[in-house]
Amino acid sequence: MATPSITTTALLVLLLLAPAVFAVDYPISWTLGTNYDDWVSDKTFFVGDTLTFTYGPSHSLSVVNKATYDTCGSDAQKNFNGGSNTVPLEVAGTMYFICPEGTHCSRGMKLSVNVSDGAPPAHASSPAGTPKPEKGTSAATSKYNMNFMVIGGSLLLAPLFALLG
Repeated sequence: MATPSITTTALLVLLLLAPAVFAVDYPISWTLGTNYDDWVSDKTFFVGDTLTFTYGPSHSLSVVNKATYDTCGSDAQKNFNGGSNTVPLEVAGTMYFICPEGTHCSRGMKLSVNVSDGAPPAHASSPAGTPKPEKGTSAATSKYNMNFMVIGGSLLLAPLFALLG
């Protein structure tokens, strides 16, 4: 059996890492008084993106279906607590989130996110093909920078490996 060349290995690594450059992490301050309809209105979400919820001890997070979202019920698909949770957007469609504590949901602590299938050539929230993270989101910015450094480095190293291999 033939062993793969360094070039083949480098290209495989590049192909495995490339989808990460399109994923975006959206930090969310999960608090009462935030208008989540406004927050979501200028964003386009794709499968592979993540939502990172941060909240205080009087809150928690539940992933729910539409009926539970509409009625602020208690039937959760998944529950989170602990103050910080990252939720991957794994499937296309609408995902629903509520704070099940007391009357928090009925007082507006609920979020629905429409997730599109596939990733565009550049994330939809990015003009001219450059990622546009939220203002003040150093985590998202750092993630973008690291992804671009890894992909850029792979693109530069692949020809070098081809010459050496």
